[in-house]
Amino acid sequence: MKQIIEFITNKNIYISIAIIVVGIITYMITKHIMKRMIEKNKNNPSLNKRKRTYIRLINSILKYVILIIVCVAVLQVNGVNVTSIVAGLGLVSVIAGLALQDALKDIIMGFNIIVDDYFSVGDVLQIGQVQGKIIELGLKSTKLKDVNNGNTLTISNRSITEALTISNQIDIDLPLPYEESIEKIEKIIEKIINNIKQIENVTEAEYKGLYEFGEYALYYKIRIFCKPETKLQVRAEANRIIKFELDKNNIQIPYKQVVVHTNMM
Repeated sequence: MKQIIEFITNKNIYISIAIIVVGIITYMITKHIMKRMIEKNKNNPSLNKRKRTYIRLINSILKYVILIIVCVAVLQVNGVNVTSIVAGLGLVSVIAGLALQDALKDIIMGFNIIVDDYFSVGDVLQIGQVQGKIIELGLKSTKLKDVNNGNTLTISNRSITEALTISNQIDIDLPLPYEESIEKIEKIIEKIINNIKQIENVTEAEYKGLYEFGEYALYYKIRIFCKPETKLQVRAEANRIIKFELDKNNIQIPYKQVVVHTNMM
């Protein structure tokens, strides 16, 4: 009973709790401020992708800084000599360094990504075999949303050895019969282009001309510009428009055919 009373009346316990509560409140306030800054300037061209990335990175750093300060303050209040602990961490730091080398690689790569502007939040990239939109860039990892299936993936920063920017253009090579006149085909393509421009997320579409004499067909090129993350959907809708317009004009897409001759005995 005496020990319980001593524990309850120990002012250091209440000071420690107060420090932890202040730390949590401080972090929540800073997180809320960062979130408001991003939402407030979401449609502001002056706040570019890199600035939004810096805001998210600062928020990530603050989390660790506040955690360290709270831990040190609680230890100090409870009579732990933090200075002597830090001085005696030589060997421990070496062991921890070896154990945490992957985490350190992640953090270093995270800083390199930001400082060298490899990419920013909102960019659409191909990292390894994944094509996705960057939705969060942290000290240790990068989150992106797969443009093909909508899944959210988390990739450790040390694993990002190469990031390729996905183009905003789609080229569709349209094989059409030699028998059809170029004038007729180009009038049909003009209608196709006008319909493709009506597709959501398409910013521009243009006819690039007759560019190849194939073995079975003439190849006409159509180029479409759209948001990179919508390329899969836009291509599918554009193909549907093309097929519909060709069918309406009784034009068949040539394909390789095999003719088999049989001898009648």
